[in-house]
Amino acid sequence: MTVVSLFPSATELAAALGATPAAVSHQCDRPPAVKDRPTLTGLVRDLDADPEELDRIAAHDDTYYLDGDRLAAADPDAVLTQGVCAVCALDAGLARRAVERLDLDATVLDVHADDLDDVLANAERVGEAVGRPAAAAALRDGLDARIDAVADAVASADSRPRVAVLDWTDPLRHAGLWVPDLIRIAGGEPGPVAAGERSRAIGLDELRAFDPEVVVVGPCSADIGEAERAAGDLLDREPLDGVAAVRDGRVYAMDGTAYLNRHSHRVVDTLEALAGVIHPERFDGTGERVRRVGATPTAGPAEPTD
Repeated sequence: MTVVSLFPSATELAAALGATPAAVSHQCDRPPAVKDRPTLTGLVRDLDADPEELDRIAAHDDTYYLDGDRLAAADPDAVLTQGVCAVCALDAGLARRAVERLDLDATVLDVHADDLDDVLANAERVGEAVGRPAAAAALRDGLDARIDAVADAVASADSRPRVAVLDWTDPLRHAGLWVPDLIRIAGGEPGPVAAGERSRAIGLDELRAFDPEVVVVGPCSADIGEAERAAGDLLDREPLDGVAAVRDGRVYAMDGTAYLNRHSHRVVDTLEALAGVIHPERFDGTGERVRRVGATPTAGPAEPTD
């Protein structure tokens, strides 16, 4: 079976199931095996340098295009796409339009997720689509076991700190969809965006009213260094000294690209990292997934910085 993937989350998931895509999007960077695969998508603005390239474009919107020549050459049996965010990656509607225009005999699967249950269910949905149902069942069992381990570790915690996860800092946006589920399972109190609700803008007054005891900054498409700079800029720019997390030195940067903006099986890595900063007394650390930003805490237990 030939599989192509049009966004990173599906690429990661298909590869984990043993069905590494034959062609991928320009954003796909994991696992390393996909780096030499043909790329099927790109940014529309990059076509301006050579208008003749438009002849090979099977579908496009204002941001992304899909290369029809390369898609036809791949001759896929399954096309993995997404309908979560048309800003983040090529939309499922464009993928279906391209498959129909090229008259390809391919199943188009929208690997959609509104909450953590959807993310986990996608392992089995993708497994069926790529002919790897047994591998998908095994992966799902492993993910469930890791989630249960985190939940068990925090079940008897004395407190549930209020946690804000920001996926943009100027303006402020709070992460939604599956992220509030991760906060809750990791032993925190999510807010102000509910599970299943899309990321949305929040004002400083709303953030202050929630008064988070832990703040995690992981902007869309930002690596850990960029997230660290964004968090530092936020602390320098806005008067947040009265917020508990800032006062106590519990502001963290997280690799948004790898852990917050994608809904592959690696959201369980995100869960474990969040648990490490929400309840550091119960976990051994977070590794390079999270870095503490800003002042040293004035009170409370020391926290991991590795």
